[in-house]
Amino acid sequence: MGAGVAMKRVVAFLALLALSGCGQDAANSPYAAAFEQIRGGLFNRGEAPSQFTATRASLAEAGITAPVLVVRMPDADISVGLLEYGTNRDVTIWRSLDGNTVSTAAGLLRNTRGFGTDLHSLETEALHHALSQGQSAEYSRLFRALDGEGQLHAIRLYCSLTPEGSETVDILGRSYATRRFSETCHVDGRDTPVFVNTYWQGRDGDLWKSRQWAGPELGYANLERVIN
Repeated sequence: MGAGVAMKRVVAFLALLALSGCGQDAANSPYAAAFEQIRGGLFNRGEAPSQFTATRASLAEAGITAPVLVVRMPDADISVGLLEYGTNRDVTIWRSLDGNTVSTAAGLLRNTRGFGTDLHSLETEALHHALSQGQSAEYSRLFRALDGEGQLHAIRLYCSLTPEGSETVDILGRSYATRRFSETCHVDGRDTPVFVNTYWQGRDGDLWKSRQWAGPELGYANLERVIN
């Protein structure tokens, strides 16, 4: 089966899935106090319209000093704040109040759990290396997805990274000087890209903001890292 046909099948299968997130109970986590603080509505999810309404001041007043990842997925009408919940080697797990998670490596999206039809996994190592060099680069990334029968499929994506100059970004009322990069990823033999991501990298190499593909159902996720 060709890669293009495989991708079409995987996308079709993904549309049938509704994966449930799993994880530790918030009451048993080291962030239990912070979760109790945000229960009062700092992190509004499921509101109509869904929107993240916390400010740096409201986070400080609630005693939240841990990093916060603000995730907005317009196609899925999701806007939520997640707390840093744990790490596994180079991967950081961010958790919402209702147990949904996003995993990142150096700010790059690896997977989602509990948001509906989730992103199973997307390799980040080659992209991280390319961003650390700060130059145009070509590389590949492996995208894994479950089909309707629970079988795991792996699709190789061929990507290019392009620097797009300097830009100052606003993250919850605070400005950061960044370099913007664009990433375009294709399946071999197809001209239409699977996704085009954008990254805003600070002078220290940290990603303050990004727009990253979270799979065919969730669409793009806008990520902002908040440190008070």
